[in-house]
Amino acid sequence: MRTYEVRILGQRYKVRSDEKEEYILSLADYVNGQLAEVQKGSRAVASHNAAVLTALNIADSLFKAREREEKLSREVTGRVKKLLKLIRAGSR
Repeated sequence: MRTYEVRILGQRYKVRSDEKEEYILSLADYVNGQLAEVQKGSRAVASHNAAVLTALNIADSLFKAREREEKLSREVTGRVKKLLKLIRAGSR
């Protein structure tokens, strides 16, 4: 496990991870970009409030991505079951 330093909202943070440095830096860039969007959309938002709103936005994106993944998984499972039925019916 390695330690990396990232900057978020101008603050330095040390992050320990098994991931590559480029990945960790891309995460920090993403968070900074999301923070900038929140701050741009709201006037004079305190850093703490911007961080909370950004965390909610990121959590929302994560939950929606999980929903899409679960839906797709159910669709694929359903199609595979139908195909197996067709294959079994054709081999009789």
